[in-house]
Amino acid sequence: MPKPYTGPPPILVGYDASDDAVRALEYAARVAAASKTMLQLVYVADDTVVNSPWGLVFDAGDVQATARRLLAEAALMANALGVAKKRIRVKVAVGSPVGVLTQLSQNCSMVVVGRRANTSHSRQFSGSTSVGLAASVRCPLAVVADAADYPQGPVGVALEAGGAGVSALDWVLGNPLFAGQPVSVVTVCKAPQSRIFRSSVSQEQIDTAMAQTVTQQAALVAEVVARHPSAPPIHTEVRYGSPVDELAAFSETVSVLALGTDVRFPTYTVGSVARGVMTHAGCPVVLVK
Repeated sequence: MPKPYTGPPPILVGYDASDDAVRALEYAARVAAASKTMLQLVYVADDTVVNSPWGLVFDAGDVQATARRLLAEAALMANALGVAKKRIRVKVAVGSPVGVLTQLSQNCSMVVVGRRANTSHSRQFSGSTSVGLAASVRCPLAVVADAADYPQGPVGVALEAGGAGVSALDWVLGNPLFAGQPVSVVTVCKAPQSRIFRSSVSQEQIDTAMAQTVTQQAALVAEVVARHPSAPPIHTEVRYGSPVDELAAFSETVSVLALGTDVRFPTYTVGSVARGVMTHAGCPVVLVK
């Protein structure tokens, strides 16, 4: 029997052997190996398929056997990437993937999922599971695309002038995984809107909005850094334009991009900027509530 685990809360990966699940596993395993964190691999047999309404019969024993085989292969992959065998746990569950992973996330440090939109031709959606988890998980959610294209660079944080994203910067500066790594904070200044002609914005208005955003960003960064005395020097920049476009471009220069999210009622979803970044970012994206 394995000894009780006493380290940081585990990193959770929903695994079904699909291409996006493999990418999620590889990323999570590297993070777990670097931080010596437990890696929990979960195969969720979707109950809408197991209890098929179309008259198909699935043998529960076969489903369990397949799940255990896939998880055993995943555990070997994680071990090959540096995660000690004693820090790998596997679990088979039946239910809604979003529901099961959300429930398990309450005791985890991070949930990692793959992004189905991993090529220039398919970057039009993120996958229903990742979008559902973005609104429901109880810990940070990492959305991972094609690992072969990850840029090398600082840890990126998206910080809105209104304060959204402060939790993401707090999370990055307090996370031992990023200790000593350079941090780059970006804030996107949206175009000011004219009361009558919304597209008619003068350069003076743009300059004023940019100056205000720079001041607001500096105040927010100073507020967070005051809580982290050992924080590394932080590079800051302000961009002007569409938040999704600018953050997607920014993601090409950082190794990971963290941004804060709020669940929007009554739809119980994250905002359009978070969904757009999940879909188009060129690096792993971590959503922090």
